[in-house]
Amino acid sequence: MTFSIVAVDKENEEVGFAIASCSWDAGQVVFARAGIGAIASQAKGNLDFLSRYFELYPDAPNLDYIIDAFREEDPDFETRQIGLASFDHAPTAFTGSKCSSWAGHRVGQNCACQGNILVGSEVIEAMIRTFESSDGALYERLFSALQAGDASGGDLRGRQSARLCVKKRGWGQPGTDTLIDIAIPDNDCPVAEMARILEVRGHLVTILGKLSAASSGYPAKDAEVLDELRTFLSDKREPRYLDWWETLADRYYELGSVDRAVQAYEIYLEINPALRTVLAAAIASGELPTELAHRLGLLG
Repeated sequence: MTFSIVAVDKENEEVGFAIASCSWDAGQVVFARAGIGAIASQAKGNLDFLSRYFELYPDAPNLDYIIDAFREEDPDFETRQIGLASFDHAPTAFTGSKCSSWAGHRVGQNCACQGNILVGSEVIEAMIRTFESSDGALYERLFSALQAGDASGGDLRGRQSARLCVKKRGWGQPGTDTLIDIAIPDNDCPVAEMARILEVRGHLVTILGKLSAASSGYPAKDAEVLDELRTFLSDKREPRYLDWWETLADRYYELGSVDRAVQAYEIYLEINPALRTVLAAAIASGELPTELAHRLGLLG
C-alpha cells in the first residue's frame, strides 16, 4: 500500500527518502540518519527495524547482513518490505513472499525503491529511472522519483499521504541534522500538495538568499539586490509574504531609499489593511520613523 525510495548523495553527504501511500501518515515507516543511511520498513512494516538498523550498522559488512539479522529476529518477516541505503555499503531491498500484490523492489546505484499494493511494476521502474536520470539536489531527485511513481499509478487503492526528508550533518535546528522534512499526513493529492509546498519553500530560500546578499555594506550593490527582491516579490501578494514586504521596506529605509520603502509598505497594507493598527503602534513606540508614518498617512 506504499511506494518509497531511500537514497544517498555521497558527494554532498546527504541521505534521505520519499514515500507516498493510501494510508495515514506514511512517513512514519521511514527514517534517515545523517552520515549513515536511510531505511523504509513497509507493507506490514516492523517499526522496530527503524532503530534496529542503526544498532546493527556499525558491525555490518554489508546491508544484506542487516536484512538477514531482521529475518532471524522476526517470525513474520515474510510480511515485511524493506529498503536500505547507506554511505558505506551498496543499497539493498527485500520484499516478503506474503506481501500483497503488486509488490516488489528495484535497487539502483545509490538508491532502493520498493512498493506494495501498487498498480504494477511500472511504478517502481519509473522511480528508479527518474532518480538515476535526474540532476539537482538530493531532495529534488527524490521528489522527482516520487512524482514519477505517483504519475505511473502509485498505490492501487488511491492517495492519502506523502513525506520527503533529507538529512545532512550540521543542518537544521540544533541536533536535528534536518535539511528538509515535509510531511503530508492526509490529503486527496499528497504529492501535488508537496509540490506546492516545495514551491513556496523555494520562494523562501530565494528571499532569504537575496536579503543575505543585500548586507554587503556597499549601498549601491545592496540597493540593486533589494530591487531584485522587489521584482521577485511583485506578484506575491498573499499574506504569507507580508513579513518579507515589511522587511524589504525596512531595508530600503535603512539605505535611505525612502520612496522605495514607502512603496513596499503600501503593498504591505494593500495585502492586509488591518495592519495599519500594527504600524500605528510602531509609530507610538518609536519603531517606525515619523517620516514614513507621514508618507503612509498614518499621522493626522
